[in-house]
Amino acid sequence: MATIGAVNPAEAVVREYVAACNDGYSERLVDLLHPDVQMHEAQTLPGAVSAVGLESVKRYLSRFGTYWSAFHWEPLEFRAHGERVLMPARLHLTGRESGIAVVHQWFYVFAVRDGKLARQDAFAHREEAEAAFLAG
Repeated sequence: MATIGAVNPAEAVVREYVAACNDGYSERLVDLLHPDVQMHEAQTLPGAVSAVGLESVKRYLSRFGTYWSAFHWEPLEFRAHGERVLMPARLHLTGRESGIAVVHQWFYVFAVRDGKLARQDAFAHREEAEAAFLAG
């Protein structure tokens, strides 16, 4: 029987990952990543990037500051099922050179394996994210 208010273990990993990302690139963030981690930006982004494998994802995350002077995820919801988590969120960014603030809502689907973040997929539309979340 589930405990009222208990957090799904995958959701707990994703919450910790989001908090670590919001604190900036660090060993704490890297420690949350599975060795076979994958990250895929929303395909609607011009030049969308995918990073596959721990070293590739570490490079991607460490270079984020090249373009952005500030980054903050504002989760709007966490929905977990097994080892998958759906998280609609507002992404707050500030351009490093321009100083322009950008706020956009994205939909993220995370997969957790062995207590580590194994995959992050971003989507522009809730329907796409829901389909990916439910497809498992």
